[in-house]
Amino acid sequence: MHFNVSQLAREPSGSTRQYAVDERLPVPDGEIQIAGTIHLVKTDKTIWVTAELSTAVESECGRCLEPCVQPIAVTIDEEALPALDPASGARILDHREADERLVIDEDNVLDLTDAARQYVDLGLPMQPLCQTNCAGLCAACGANRNHQPCQCNSPTLTNPWAPLLEIAPSIPATTKGRTHSTLTAAAPASPPRTCRDSSGSLQKD
Repeated sequence: MHFNVSQLAREPSGSTRQYAVDERLPVPDGEIQIAGTIHLVKTDKTIWVTAELSTAVESECGRCLEPCVQPIAVTIDEEALPALDPASGARILDHREADERLVIDEDNVLDLTDAARQYVDLGLPMQPLCQTNCAGLCAACGANRNHQPCQCNSPTLTNPWAPLLEIAPSIPATTKGRTHSTLTAAAPASPPRTCRDSSGSLQKD
């Protein structure tokens, strides 16, 4: 995705160019087809890039593990800086800045390949799905429930704490009963109280 902007760079601010793209974009696993429109606007010293692109990436469903294709919409809205000053030819950006920004190189070529690839990566979902209502795999027998109903009659737990909740009500009652009986059996009898009457003799309650 290379665009020669040498003529646009010489025009007054506000000048525009628009391009339709439909080409192969290199990615780590091969290539993908990407299409859309690129809109360039000349500013005082830079070129503003607006792109609306779409593509589709082969992936694996996060529920049923079947291969699937994920449509991805990409929007680029960034400023492209010239590497050299158009008047003096002096370098404006160092190599570190050039790696972090959209750059118009020494030949007045704007390369959007890396930017488009990065935006596609950002657009990938964390958990790709073959369809929004994918039923996934049975946790017991591994059957793909999109193709056939599960035959193992294993209940589907919507709450991972369900087994504990089933036995939880009996725990407090049992514990309470045991604690009370233990305390009752172990409690020693209170010794009889003694006191003296007016004559000084000991009296028991």
